[in-house]
Amino acid sequence: MIQAMHLFINRILTFGNFKSSQIPKRVFDELLTGFANRKNKDVILFPELLNKFGKSGGTLIVDETVNPKYGLKHITRKLKILNNGGFCKGYKVVLFLWSKAGLQIPVGFGFYHKESDSVCEITLSFISRLRNEFDIKPDMIVADGAYDVDKLIKRITDYGWRCVIRCRSTRVLSKIPIRKLIPRGFGDASGELKNKTKVKIFRRKNRYYTSNRMLMTMQEAVKHYTKRWKIEESFRFLKSCIGIKRCQQHGTISQEIFIWICLIAFAYFSYQGNITDKSMYKCFENVIFGYNDFDLSILKEIMAMN
Repeated sequence: MIQAMHLFINRILTFGNFKSSQIPKRVFDELLTGFANRKNKDVILFPELLNKFGKSGGTLIVDETVNPKYGLKHITRKLKILNNGGFCKGYKVVLFLWSKAGLQIPVGFGFYHKESDSVCEITLSFISRLRNEFDIKPDMIVADGAYDVDKLIKRITDYGWRCVIRCRSTRVLSKIPIRKLIPRGFGDASGELKNKTKVKIFRRKNRYYTSNRMLMTMQEAVKHYTKRWKIEESFRFLKSCIGIKRCQQHGTISQEIFIWICLIAFAYFSYQGNITDKSMYKCFENVIFGYNDFDLSILKEIMAMN
């Protein structure tokens, strides 16, 4: 499997495309079987990466990116592009990134498409499996406000986990608009969400942050939330270097397998950069231009496979 994965990743890096016929039939059949037998077909976890990097703590960062696709009417939906306000047909990749000591490792992803659950339900399913199947507890969960914040915070609080999630300025706390509770540019207020979960909201100019820890300070909340930008850098690398948007296969499973391999390649470059004290971009440059070979021993180590 490692050899086939190595060939597949090299194919993506070199030519930027993917065809199922380019994978050995036995390996592709194993992938299809594994993906077909999942409990939730829209939430994919990486058990090897979770067991290797998640057991010793870290910050779980959650965010999503739009993947425009045309000609895949059976899975695509109309999506808004936030950076320009336009719309496109496509699906979203919900990335679950584990961050610790300068290392960013993707530990799973969600596939939000025409027939899938909402982004919030995908996130809830992931954190439930993280706790119940792998017995992993993140030190902190960081996300933006594009989710059903009340539902997500309640689940995280029920688990006894900590979180900092950005919220909208229209947030209501204990039946009072947050803008009335914090009328000026800086401040905080404590209260209950509609589902009776106790939270503390911080206002820093026009940004609002929600935490389920009453003793947290604004400085601490901003410090934790700042880590979310690590996922923006990860998306940039996945798009510009690995080419996570390039798959033209028409099947849902083929799209998921392509994303799966792209994220394994990302984990490889992130881990290689960490152990060699180089940036992910430098490691990518060394491989793509032939300065260094794609190190199978590193790939085998991060995947913990024989």
